[in-house]
Amino acid sequence: MREPKVLHRPRPASKPPTPVQLPTPTPPPKPKLVRKIPFPGSRLLRKLRHIFYAAWFIAFLRAEMRKNKGNKPNEKFIFGIQLKEAVAALHRIYLNPDGNIYLILSDMVGEGAPDLYVEDKGRFGTSPEDKQNIQELTYIVENLTYHITEIMPATGVLGTHKKAAIFELIKEGKEFPAGYFWQMERDQLEFDENDKITNVTDARAFFLLIGIFLSRSLVTTLLMKPLDYGLSTTVLSEVGERNLKLLATIIVYLIRVVAVPRKQTPLPIPYEISKFLYTDEEMKFILSKLKKSLDYAEGLLRDWGEEYVKRLRAAGPTKKEG
Repeated sequence: MREPKVLHRPRPASKPPTPVQLPTPTPPPKPKLVRKIPFPGSRLLRKLRHIFYAAWFIAFLRAEMRKNKGNKPNEKFIFGIQLKEAVAALHRIYLNPDGNIYLILSDMVGEGAPDLYVEDKGRFGTSPEDKQNIQELTYIVENLTYHITEIMPATGVLGTHKKAAIFELIKEGKEFPAGYFWQMERDQLEFDENDKITNVTDARAFFLLIGIFLSRSLVTTLLMKPLDYGLSTTVLSEVGERNLKLLATIIVYLIRVVAVPRKQTPLPIPYEISKFLYTDEEMKFILSKLKKSLDYAEGLLRDWGEEYVKRLRAAGPTKKEG
């Protein structure tokens, strides 16, 4: 029996046991593709170096702003830096080698990871291996969502205070960088004649939070460009690439679902990234098998977003005066 969907209370989803496998002929090993790393050091050291460079770049931009404070800095430029700060802060959490989120993601692309994409075999039925993969996906969806919705600090870049970058995200009158939004996201928001966001309701503020936590900091960076953003330091196997494509599709599906009121038809797949995702038809079988987990994840995201927005609103004014 599933526990009530309480904020920060996960539905128990223990990692499934490894099934007993009968001995099979061992195929000849494929040559392992290894990415040439420009800097030496352990995997952890390279990951920390990546995080350091991102932090250094942001610090450099801030120093330039202070140096030129005699000239009024461009508001759009400052806001762009704040968005980068938020993404960098989330990457530090997602890529923390000791964190639960990194453990989940790395297991999907590591050596020996199972191919999690399950096809509908119709009258032939679902094989034991397919059932095991569905159980694994259940674990991934529920636990990944739970650990992301644990993020709601009181301090720092992501903190619920009026000097946080995440506070600026939901303020009216902000001009987002060109290309920041997918078109299906822009269609849910309002902009004035100067392309500045306006009428940021609580629902739209939640949508903006989902955009930075999932769309920008997870889907279009770590999942679609794992080498560039530090999720992996070696070229992924075909299985690893398929698993990340599958997870990206599931996360985007959740984004499409929570962007509209409950029980309404989800938003369409963003055409800008559609070639990197499975189609709804290709995902029909898997989504049906994951329905309970997806409903649970949707509830967690909605409860978390509602509370996050409530705390940010309490920290200071976010509505444009006049």
